[in-house]
Amino acid sequence: MQRYRLLAIDLDGTLLTPFPAKEVTPRARRALEIAHASGLMITITTGQMLAVLRQVCAGLPLSGPQILENGAMIVDIASGAVLSERFLPKEHILPVLEAARSLGLYRAYHTPEVVYVDRHTPRARDWYRPPLPPAIEVDDVASLYPRPCIKIAAVGLPETLPAKRQQLEHWFGEVLHVTQSTRDLLELLHPRASKGQALREVASLLGVAPAEIVAIGDHYNDVEMLRFAGLSIAMGNAPPEVQAVADYVTSDNAHDGVAQALERLVLPTLGWHSSPSAEETAAASEDPRNEEAC
Repeated sequence: MQRYRLLAIDLDGTLLTPFPAKEVTPRARRALEIAHASGLMITITTGQMLAVLRQVCAGLPLSGPQILENGAMIVDIASGAVLSERFLPKEHILPVLEAARSLGLYRAYHTPEVVYVDRHTPRARDWYRPPLPPAIEVDDVASLYPRPCIKIAAVGLPETLPAKRQQLEHWFGEVLHVTQSTRDLLELLHPRASKGQALREVASLLGVAPAEIVAIGDHYNDVEMLRFAGLSIAMGNAPPEVQAVADYVTSDNAHDGVAQALERLVLPTLGWHSSPSAEETAAASEDPRNEEAC
């Protein structure tokens, strides 16, 4: 039985419950604590910044490198030291902003500390939760240039976003990394900034082989990471294309999909065994999604 040494896990749509709560459940927290106590290192892989990670993951057993900004940054969680940082090349910032506007997308200009968004951007006030300051609305985010930009995000309607993602890939796919992190959010980054590339770097730093890695994610920005890991787990709420690249599909993030996957597939390899409670057994038997879940 393969013994895993590193867990790479996404936040939004994966470890966190759905909006508006967006929290780590007690069952998931307990599974992570058991995994860490059994020797598994935990790396969060998220599109968020360090301040968000520290807020939503407070109390979790995190140490060592954490992957932020969809792989554009790797940061030591204890010291806050930046281990790797890849900014969007300056020559592409304004063309990307103009292209996004031409497609009718609202734009967000991410600096390492602050996010600026076009005025009236949907979800702008929900970008971050108190006590973190909200995204700053401006008349035109292009006015921020030439400030260092870690990534540009583009917000649009879920029904039309896939086609617009394909258009941006056609325009910029050879010079930038274009990805989709939620149903309504696209992101454009440095060409070598991705969760998959960042996970390779973290594994190298820690001396961990791909076969010793478990990765859990829910969206297109997790695909490279899932392909790199020895054991890849997609959430039940992931798009079908994302589920197709994973070794296993667990339940969704509203039904403790992360905890279910860890309890069934990972913790036993670390020497942990437990029988599910009567409530968990009943819930599992009643949930039709478990016919496809791991």
